[in-house]
Amino acid sequence: MMATPQLQASDSDSLEKRPEVIEFDESIIDSYKSNEDYNYFKTAEQESALEKFQNWLNLQWNKFLDWIFSGISEGNFWNYLALVLKILLILGLLVLIVWLFNKYYSQNRKNAPEDKSEINLSEDERLIQKKDLSTLIKEAESDDDFRLASRYLFLNILKRLKENNIIEYQFQKTNADYKSEISDEDIKSDFTYASRFYEFVWYGDFELNSTEYNKAKDRFEDLITTIQKTKVHG
Repeated sequence: MMATPQLQASDSDSLEKRPEVIEFDESIIDSYKSNEDYNYFKTAEQESALEKFQNWLNLQWNKFLDWIFSGISEGNFWNYLALVLKILLILGLLVLIVWLFNKYYSQNRKNAPEDKSEINLSEDERLIQKKDLSTLIKEAESDDDFRLASRYLFLNILKRLKENNIIEYQFQKTNADYKSEISDEDIKSDFTYASRFYEFVWYGDFELNSTEYNKAKDRFEDLITTIQKTKVHG
């Protein structure tokens, strides 16, 4: 039969001893709590799209530099030669890009209209300055497009007023502006009718028949005759 081990007196004495309580300085604990290096519960902030793009650019740039200067630290002649060739290749690509850009720009300049004053002209301005409106009126009438013919008739009135220095034509001006510039009361009265008719037909998308058109055309042509007489006697 095995004997039960007896506790030594020293062992029994140690069991009866209570552990000594060690007190910590709370100020030291607070200093650790305020130090972010000891904060193990921080959540990683999500990168913005701009930061991701910047990081990607930095990564690509570092890869490019690694490719350029790879092997230089070894001090090998062939590595230095490879560096020179890489630099020449990059310079050649830059020169090619600049040459292609200049060639494209020069080609566009050749194709640009010679008369720079026509670049920003509106359609109405081109018609008034360059086109034979009488021919355009006849073409629209032959197609029974009386709405378009009315537009050409009114532009022809503006052209005659401009040519006879009765108005100063500018695209941004309104018909009311032109009316205020006309000093002759007969011309002003007929122009008021012509401008209202034109605005109603053209901007109101109103379709004309031949009878309505011819009635308005007679008054438009009478106005042009009055303008011409004003030129002769003015």
